[in-house]
Amino acid sequence: MTVNSVGKITKQFLKTISGEFEVESIHNINLQNLDINDLGSISDCTNLEQLDLSKNNLSKLHKLAGLDHLAVLNLSANRIHCLEGLQSLEGLCKLNLSGNLIGSIGELGCLTGLSNLKELRLEDYRTGLSNPLCHNTNYKQDVINLFPTLVSLNGERVSGKGSELFLMCQQIDKAIEESTNKAISNNNSILPTPWVDDNYWTLDTSSFDNSNLHDAEQQLEDLLKSCKKLSEDAAHKLQEAMLTS
Repeated sequence: MTVNSVGKITKQFLKTISGEFEVESIHNINLQNLDINDLGSISDCTNLEQLDLSKNNLSKLHKLAGLDHLAVLNLSANRIHCLEGLQSLEGLCKLNLSGNLIGSIGELGCLTGLSNLKELRLEDYRTGLSNPLCHNTNYKQDVINLFPTLVSLNGERVSGKGSELFLMCQQIDKAIEESTNKAISNNNSILPTPWVDDNYWTLDTSSFDNSNLHDAEQQLEDLLKSCKKLSEDAAHKLQEAMLTS
């Protein structure tokens, strides 16, 4: 089943896909992978609660305005870079935006008025779908700060029971990043400047290399100890959560 030659949603198409005689009777519809590039008559589905528009060619979302009952929306794997149109979906609880062209945290600003939004996905670790903004190592914390009532980000609990594991994973990532940056900085700072003949330092090369190797081994050992401690804490918290659930 295809939409039509220009990829536009029509009322007849919605009736055919849903099996309903009237579009107002549609509560849940899957329009995944249908080469849609124009939402057309989707706003006529005034009682729509769940909508899957993943794997299409959408770039504009303004025609979603008016879907006041929409609670679950999947927009993954499209060409979306502007979220204008979503700010009117006051009933929205779950939103999947992974695999689009959202380039900065500022582009999420229009969603901050959605007080019911609890679950947001910007990247999907299972499928590899992501957004350009996810390349920023601090983006998760930025999103959490922007949406203080968010419960789940990318399928991970960020508040309430189970959020401790997410925070510990963030700590591990930060520790690895800091250790890597420190190792790179130290390595760059000890590179010799070739102001004499190469053979001049021949006698000291062995001790120089051994010293560097010892420093690198010590840094790696310290990092592994830190990661082990965070892993043990995470396992303990997870066990506590399972016992109390």
